[in-house]
Amino acid sequence: MNTPALHKTFPRFFNLAVLAAYFHAFMEWLFFVTQTSSSLSTLSYLEAGRVLFVAGGALALVLILLLLILYLPAKKWKPLGILPAALGFSIAALILLDNFTYTVFKFGIVTAEGVFRALYAIASILIFFWMIRFLGRIQLPKRASILTTSLIAISGIGLLSIVFSRTSSLDGVSPAPLSSPDDHPNIIILSADGLSASYLSAYGFTEETAPFLEELMQSSLVAENAFTNASSTTASTTSALTGREPAEVNVYRYPDILAEEDSYKHLPGILKQLGYRTVEIGAPSYVDARKVNLADGFDIVNGQSYENPLLDALQPILGSSPSAYFIQIAAERISQRLLHIFYIADMGNPFEQVNNPSARITDLERQEQIIALLQESDKPLFIFSHFMNTHGPHFGSDDPSSAPESPGPEDEWDVEKYKVSIRNFDDHVRQIYAYLEDSGKLDDSILVVSTDHGYRYVVNARVPLILRFPNGQHAGRVKNNAQIIDLPVTLLDYLGMDSPEWMTGLSLLREEPP
Repeated sequence: MNTPALHKTFPRFFNLAVLAAYFHAFMEWLFFVTQTSSSLSTLSYLEAGRVLFVAGGALALVLILLLLILYLPAKKWKPLGILPAALGFSIAALILLDNFTYTVFKFGIVTAEGVFRALYAIASILIFFWMIRFLGRIQLPKRASILTTSLIAISGIGLLSIVFSRTSSLDGVSPAPLSSPDDHPNIIILSADGLSASYLSAYGFTEETAPFLEELMQSSLVAENAFTNASSTTASTTSALTGREPAEVNVYRYPDILAEEDSYKHLPGILKQLGYRTVEIGAPSYVDARKVNLADGFDIVNGQSYENPLLDALQPILGSSPSAYFIQIAAERISQRLLHIFYIADMGNPFEQVNNPSARITDLERQEQIIALLQESDKPLFIFSHFMNTHGPHFGSDDPSSAPESPGPEDEWDVEKYKVSIRNFDDHVRQIYAYLEDSGKLDDSILVVSTDHGYRYVVNARVPLILRFPNGQHAGRVKNNAQIIDLPVTLLDYLGMDSPEWMTGLSLLREEPP
């Protein structure tokens, strides 16, 4: 490799590594900020700019540390100082290529299977070695140090502005526990995707689609006229967990996120402080506390521990800021793609996992997970589950070998298949209830049946909201209009707690909602 004298190479390697970091951060930032579906596109210009520079600075720090590891220990290692910059530019090139092919041609690393994963791996290696040769020959102008120093300085200013503007994540968020965790009942929310009350026999539909829900309603508090707060699954489930309207938290659809103090204002965080073990059994990305940036709420999300070493390291400095979230997403996009193409771990496709019934866990598996958690836990449980067989336009089955999708658009929103999926959900509720009854845990548990939106994503039609309290307490009917955001307030009211001021729902245990 034709390089300058070794004693002059460190500034050059340093500048290249920093430029690689900011180039990658800028391209990722540009990709997200120009997508109307991205939460980054809704930020102010100042906040979006801060995200760019803080993320660039974080990535630069990683590459600089790698440079020091390679450069300092031994003289013979010094030529390896080019590797951090080559790695940074190579990864940026790989993701740029992936973004382009997936956006334009609808194929990319996430869709690559079998030998095609190897082709991407070979391409990434070739790009890396080409980058080593290219960067080994390139000569930077003397002003490069001024540029890199300026970039790092701006990043430092952005970082300090976040640190000094932060408030405690728990300030005014969660009330103190009122009693021992042993006194608290399990709380099990069984939410079904796209469940309209008008198709439930429990709500007057002429066909018997939900016979068990009819039985359950006899000992439950039933909102006869409940409505969802959003047509989007992500927004609606976020409202169900926060007790707040989508407009209050700026979460309207995936991939919108909770930001700053909103990340800590939610029901699972309060219950966790009360001693609950908190678990979400949802759908990757769309019903996923990690993706919506719901912080310090769930112990387990979709089968995985919520613990994230990167976020744990960033949280004391960046809190739950958009910068911290963007760094997490950028790091995940790198790791997921590299692990996939080198056959270390499969990269999931969120769209497929939601819309392709054979690509997601079955509702039977969700039922089994809930029962297993109830069997094993020595603490009160809060389980927020979201069943997917009723998700349209193609309705699912508990048989993992069933056809992944209906063959054509003529079978979309098939009402007969929809009714079958409702009966399927009704049976899952029956099985979970039966376990609670047989195990003696029924009267130590609150069982909730709800949904995210109606059939075909409607928001102006009734949806089910059924709450079965221990010993059938509060059984009856709420006839006035109710909302999904009333759920967290109602649960806290039952636990004998005043809800935080930021929860805008109303307790269904009090007087009729207006």
